[in-house]
Amino acid sequence: MKLDFVRGHMGGNLIVLIPGEQMPVGLELETAIKLLGPNYLYGHEMGILYSTEKPHELAVKIAEPISKCFISACGGLTQVLGAALIDTRFGEMLGIQKIEPFTEVILQTAGGPVKLEIEVASKKAGRVKTGMKNFVEECYERGVRPLQFNGLEILQAGKFLVINADRFKEFYPWADFMNWDQKTIAKVVEIQNQFMVATGENEYNVVLYDWNSEHGADLRAVYPHAVAEDYFEPSCGTGTVALGIAALLWGELPCLKGNSSGSANLKVECGGGNELGGPEMTELEMTIENGFVQSATLSHSNVEITAVGEVWF
Repeated sequence: MKLDFVRGHMGGNLIVLIPGEQMPVGLELETAIKLLGPNYLYGHEMGILYSTEKPHELAVKIAEPISKCFISACGGLTQVLGAALIDTRFGEMLGIQKIEPFTEVILQTAGGPVKLEIEVASKKAGRVKTGMKNFVEECYERGVRPLQFNGLEILQAGKFLVINADRFKEFYPWADFMNWDQKTIAKVVEIQNQFMVATGENEYNVVLYDWNSEHGADLRAVYPHAVAEDYFEPSCGTGTVALGIAALLWGELPCLKGNSSGSANLKVECGGGNELGGPEMTELEMTIENGFVQSATLSHSNVEITAVGEVWF
């Protein structure tokens, strides 16, 4: 079988894009999981894209290889897709026209429609803005609440386990979130297992953060979704949204100045590797009403297309 593909990344979050019409019907998930493996294209997620009857609207199935399932949302995928639609022939294959200064695309996902706003200059993609309102709503529907494990407070933001690294180190001063020694990995795995039992969540999603930024941002983060399998995402769009929701619930957003409504713009250092933080930046813009995030938009400073071609298997 031969499939066209585009491969790219958002700050190290590796994304593979495949035209849906080329995938074997009924075997989309199995095929995607195989192609995301190290012997083929390797990636953190795959987007299987389909044209719709509406102009500048696409449908997507998003495959995740660790949980081996389709997921409802992936911010990194939308960022890479925005670049791929303009900078490769992927856009033409799916019926998307390049419109300057902005090309807008509606992406129909399992979690609802997602709006992409792609900056375009000289027929090249610039910054991509992804609307994450549907994922915000999903987080609250699945549950946003603090939990305690052996005295350590963590937080559920939808399917995400959110850990404040400073609080973690108050309980476990030996924790090393730069080198990830076996003792640190074992403790994070233990907490994640307890979290999944308590919440009923069966996907592996973790965001770890603190406010000790090194490159002028507000805070820094890494996304150690399945550390026992060495499965990290240096950047993660949905994880950044979960982080914003958690920071609001924990009262960590000084920009609100004690108000329960307003707007909050967060810059998150990430990318590069498995260590906490990184040299790149995810920007999250949130609208807040009565103590709840109502909508969010994200973009990332480093989105690249790294390969375009055909895969045979």
